[in-house]
Amino acid sequence: MPELFLPDDAATEALGEALAKITPLGGTWLLHGELGAGKTTWTRGFLRGLGGDPDDVASPTYAVLHRYDHPGGRLFHLDLYRPGPGGAWSLGLEETVTIADRLVVEWAGTDGPWPTAWVARLLIAAEGEGRVAEWT
Repeated sequence: MPELFLPDDAATEALGEALAKITPLGGTWLLHGELGAGKTTWTRGFLRGLGGDPDDVASPTYAVLHRYDHPGGRLFHLDLYRPGPGGAWSLGLEETVTIADRLVVEWAGTDGPWPTAWVARLLIAAEGEGRVAEWT
């Protein structure tokens, strides 16, 4: 499991950008970390890595789901904090997110209507003045 110390928001975004470039169509990232850990910051970098505008990214905590268009398709950014890990099944995602899209899910469980079997996990945790990220 790769691990990286992220001293600031710029490093967190840079990791998201790098991982976006290796994420295939239909790929899903399940993000874990405390409130304020940097999950949305990482997603800004992820969207930039897909060629989208990182300034479009906002926390999906209250909206639950955001869609961002980018040159290669769409990125769906989902937050299951309020509906709970099983909430993905009640949102109709299997009818909305296709194998041509990518999906980033904050506060995810392991099961969901993910578009393909390509599912990776990212844990972001505070460490000293920065964060540490571990992913599969």
